[in-house]
Parts: sequence; C-alpha cells; structure tokens
Amino acid sequence: PVGNLSLEDATEAFTEQAQALASGGVDVLWLETLSSKEEMRAAGQGAATTGLPVVATMTFDTNGSTMMGVSPMELVGLYREMVPRLVAFGANCGIGAADLLGALLAMVKQLDERDILVAKSNCGIPAYVDGRIQYSGTPELMAEYARLSLNAGARIIGGCCGTTPDHLKAMRLALESHQKSDVPDIDTVVGELGPITEGTRARCLDMHDRPETGRVRKGRRRRDR
Repeated sequence: PVGNLSLEDATEAFTEQAQALASGGVDVLWLETLSSKEEMRAAGQGAATTGLPVVATMTFDTNGSTMMGVSPMELVGLYREMVPRLVAFGANCGIGAADLLGALLAMVKQLDERDILVAKSNCGIPAYVDGRIQYSGTPELMAEYARLSLNAGARIIGGCCGTTPDHLKAMRLALESHQKSDVPDIDTVVGELGPITEGTRARCLDMHDRPETGRVRKGRRRRDR
C-alpha cells in the first residue's frame, strides 16, 4: 500500500492473479495480511471478476490498527461497503493470539448473525534459536486461542505464521470438544493467552470502561503452558 501505484493499476494486477487462480481450479479466493482500505478494495474488485467466493482479512499491529491506520471497527464498515460482499472477513497474522483476539472483540460488537468472522493468528512471536526461527506459541496455547475465538464469534478459525500440524491438531481437538460459551472480555483473553499491547486494549474498551486516571487495567497472569 506504500508508493505510487494507482488503485486502477492495483486492481488490474489483482484481477490478473485472481483470473489465473480461477483458471487453475481454486474454490475460493483468500485475501490476507491486508493493511489499507485501498488495497482491500483493489484486491476485492479483482477477485470479484471471477465470480468465486472471496474472503479478506487484515493484519493489526501494536497500535490496535493496521500499519496504515485501519481499525478493526473500520474493517467491519469496509466489509459492509464492498460489492459484491465478501463471504467472510476478519484478522490474520499480527503479533500473537492475544492481540488478534482483541481485534476480534472490537469487531464483534458490530456483527450480525449473517456475518462470518475469521480468526487466523500467528503462533506466537518468532525468535532466532539455535540457528533457526522458532515461534513461541505452544499447541496448548493455540488450542485455548481456538476456544476463545469460537466464543468471541469467529466461525472460521485457523493459524498463520509458525503454525505446525501439531498446533492444528490441538486446535481441532479443542474445537471438537468445546461447547461455545459467552464472549470473553479482554481480561479473560489476557489471563489465558498472555499480555496484549496498550493499543489493542484501547480498541476493546468503550470509553466508559476506561479508568479515569487514563491508566489501563492489568490482566491476570497468563497460565504456564
């Protein structure tokens, strides 16, 4: 989304990719790690030329918004504006499961029963360990993330960077045995998945929930995994 590329040229490029994928026999077009409204519109318009179902997700950072400043609530508005409408939308990648849940909680306030919300979190944060990249999220943590995502209203739940077959197995087993319950609050998310950034917490709190001092409440300590 940075540079001199016009909306028209971007749409043309996305159209070329979408048409090639459609010719190859794909069943759905999945647009992810988007960060600007213009990028999402261009990708959506290009994908729509195929007539295939289209899903789009944005990535939210430490400010509780995308790197181009789009908030989770603005994503809901953009989803409602797009024609034809996406079959599903939500969040992917990011800085960990807890912050992605925070983005979902900010969005779920504006959803109705027809909306299909996507949760596709990174498996923790990458680190260079013993000569290779390793992600911090355990299968147990990702299983809890899957349960909380379902409670939060997500209907498509998966993993992004760092997610392995072991993580996916744990998530699948967790979802198969889980009975959906109440939407968690942000402190429950912190208690189960670990700390979130101040920006994400701010997105999840209504103004009347903020302490008068301007300081945010601290969540419960994450359980050891």
